[in-house]
Amino acid sequence: MEKWKRYVIGLVVALFMAVGYMFASKQPETPMVEQFELKAEESVQAEPAAGKIVVYVTGAVVSPDVYEMPSGARVGDVLTLAVLTPEAEPEQLNLAQLLVDGSKITVPKKGELLDVVPETTETGTNGVHVNSATKEELMTVPGIGPAKAEAILNYLKEHGPFKSYEELRNVKGFGDKTLENMKGYLLVP
Repeated sequence: MEKWKRYVIGLVVALFMAVGYMFASKQPETPMVEQFELKAEESVQAEPAAGKIVVYVTGAVVSPDVYEMPSGARVGDVLTLAVLTPEAEPEQLNLAQLLVDGSKITVPKKGELLDVVPETTETGTNGVHVNSATKEELMTVPGIGPAKAEAILNYLKEHGPFKSYEELRNVKGFGDKTLENMKGYLLVP
């Protein structure tokens, strides 16, 4: 009988320790009202902090919201935070695309086609966003071949997104004449 008591006491102690560990490791929950107030305060910022990008994620996500991401973040990074719903179809998006400050990312549902409205420039032509374009997209711009497209992509990797059109002068092979020919085709936020 004595062994049985020790066994039961040991089992009860182990159970209390396991329950205590579960409660100790669980983070306290913030009431829904406080979460909303925190998000409201965070979204009041007019401009992102230095080196940050702000994007709006909507569509088939659990948490549609405005997200502040580090410079150099990609679409897939912000979708990890927004959490895709089971009916989401992210294959229509370029998950490797660099985020552009102020942009909107809409995640479509399965069977839903995204309405892609190309941005137009002052010349009325469709432009290519230099900070998020692929090599192939860059090569659709007059005056950009494989070497210049590669130079832009290398510059982006080393220095981050372009902040102005004039900053393209820092890329090897881009002089005033080249920039003048590309104006209206290459978009820089």
